[in-house]
Amino acid sequence: MLLPQALGLVAGAIGVAVLAGGAARLALFPPVPHDLGGAPDLDEVARKFRIPVAAGDAIDAWFVAGVRPVVALVLHGYGRNHSRAWRYGAFLARAGYGVLTIDFRSSRRRGSGRRLPTTLGHHELPDARAALAWLRTAPELQGHAIVAFGESLGGAVALLLAAESPDIAALVVDGAFATSRDAIGDSSERWARMPRVPTAALARGLGIAFTGRDPGATDVAAAATRLTDRPILFIHGVRDDRLSPRHVEQLWRAAGAKDPLWIVPAAGHNHAWQMYRAEYEHRVLAFLGHAVRPTVVRMWVDGSVVPVHEPHPRDSDASGRP
Repeated sequence: MLLPQALGLVAGAIGVAVLAGGAARLALFPPVPHDLGGAPDLDEVARKFRIPVAAGDAIDAWFVAGVRPVVALVLHGYGRNHSRAWRYGAFLARAGYGVLTIDFRSSRRRGSGRRLPTTLGHHELPDARAALAWLRTAPELQGHAIVAFGESLGGAVALLLAAESPDIAALVVDGAFATSRDAIGDSSERWARMPRVPTAALARGLGIAFTGRDPGATDVAAAATRLTDRPILFIHGVRDDRLSPRHVEQLWRAAGAKDPLWIVPAAGHNHAWQMYRAEYEHRVLAFLGHAVRPTVVRMWVDGSVVPVHEPHPRDSDASGRP
């Protein structure tokens, strides 16, 4: 009788290991849908190209030129790609901002190179750095102000990037996490419906085993303490099913408790734009119109040189203000 019982235990252990390994792989390489969410697909008008990144690799990038001297780097979230960024890039482009978005290598399409595992910052931050380097050196963007806009994982990466990049003038962050440790714990409870203990520790252990990196080691709140001189619009849904609103409150305090903080009623994770589209776009454009004021420039009008000051003449129409 002991042999069948022992075989049963072994089989059960193997089954658990297989399930755990499968779950870990799914978390590290989640499906990546083409998620426009009702936004226009700007792939048709954007310039697509590749930006070099470390070790001879490159990221796919899409750029839409604007008429303002301001360009936005828009970063997508976990399990998404650049198509998700068009919901924000579309209204920014309509308002005259230039827009650059990328696919993180952890969300890259088949045929674009070896896909990397999602690491909650380790692989994604170098991709964002490469995109920022392109913005700094593109001849047509010399003299432009740079802003960063990120949702979820992309919002966390935007904060990490800005903390080391003083030339990012302002940020919009929707549904970012304060620490990846707490993000894993919250997602275990809120999304996977599993107890935080021991699920979060198991997820971190599997992440280390598969990638050699601790997915719970990213501390965005610590980076945000270096952003007390930068304007940031923080957005978070009250009913976020992945991250508690405690994350945005912690980030807001870390950045100096000086910035606009919009806790969105009834909204889930990154659902605010879909639920309150007009208000969302108004708040973002009004914030950027006040936060980013490039220096005085000169332009030719009817053969004359005249000074033009920010805010841009289109600010009132773009932000929805009368």
